Amino acid sequence: MWTRSGDEFVDWGMGINNVLIGHAEAEIDDAAVAALRDGQAFSRPSPLEIEAAEALLELFPDMDMVKFAKNGSDANTAAVRLARAVTGRDLVAYDAAAPFLAIDDWFIGTTAMAAGVPEAIRHLSVPFWYNDIPSVEALFAEHGDRLAIVVLEVCRETAPVPGFLERVRELCDRHGVLLLFDEIVTAFRYHLNGAHAMFRVRPDLMSVGKAIANGYALSALLGRREYMERGGIRHRDERVFFLSTTNGPERSALAAAKATIAFYRSHDVVGALYANGQHMIEAVARAAALHGITDFLSASSDFGCRPVLRACGPDGSPSLAFRTLFLQELIGHGVFMPWVCPSYRHGATELAHTTAAIDEAAAVLARAIEHGSVEGYLEGEPAKPVFRRFN
Repeated sequence: MWTRSGDEFVDWGMGINNVLIGHAEAEIDDAAVAALRDGQAFSRPSPLEIEAAEALLELFPDMDMVKFAKNGSDANTAAVRLARAVTGRDLVAYDAAAPFLAIDDWFIGTTAMAAGVPEAIRHLSVPFWYNDIPSVEALFAEHGDRLAIVVLEVCRETAPVPGFLERVRELCDRHGVLLLFDEIVTAFRYHLNGAHAMFRVRPDLMSVGKAIANGYALSALLGRREYMERGGIRHRDERVFFLSTTNGPERSALAAAKATIAFYRSHDVVGALYANGQHMIEAVARAAALHGITDFLSASSDFGCRPVLRACGPDGSPSLAFRTLFLQELIGHGVFMPWVCPSYRHGATELAHTTAAIDEAAAVLARAIEHGSVEGYLEGEPAKPVFRRFN
């Protein structure tokens, strides 16, 4: 990518982790442009909505129906509302280790940025911890008969411990609680049929987004028919105002999704993500070893497709100041890496350029660690956590 002044960067941000094939991908953009030239939005669904839904369901055979939206928050909050309607219960169980599950009150009210969320709403979300089976069992022991839904990512950079997902599924079944797998990030990245396919645990509802349309605004909630039908008109129960977005059915995004899915089917995108991510993990490890800072700089993951970069201060604990310094030095060498998002189009040239930049940045980081401070090295302010009470 290029700045307005013409500076060139290898991009590892790839949007917000949602462009997993590559920027300006011709097959996908051509499909989107052709669709919008025939009309972008109509008062009723176009055939493209059905075609995109069918293409999506072919990838996720455990699911029966699809409702499209524009972002992951829409899909996850629709699942929460649907589960409350189905079960007649109020409480939402959420993974307290998850970095982000929705912009809506049921999740944001649990964070440090809860301003504007009524206190009563905050108490309707109850936490458990990923990979902590006792915390899940304690949650169900205390709240099982009041829970409407359990919301969690199948995995992040850490794999589920044996029996964790199975135990969550078992407790949901025993207590009549719906299980939502948030695969906004993991779908199209970990496995073509979703991360849950690797662990053979079936959710009741599943949200997908990010890479579904290679950067076009689209997400979806998928689910079992017995639950999804409550959001429609083919039932005699109380109606659920399920999900409505003015631009939800815009044809360009639906066409992009169809083309993206077709690209995934004809190219080993997932394999490339694992390979390119593993390359970055090894490049960071080599640079850290070369400069004697293996205890202070690393990129690691149980899944090569999703490396997590960690930079520590002189005391060995994660440090935003030292992380900011490392990223600053990468930028100075033509690499933009706010996080590590491998794409299909990261090729030999981009990998080599990034590897060299990592070595240069690690050298500066090592000097700052030896100095005991980023003072004199960091040009601006350190990055701050997203979830903080004050600016």
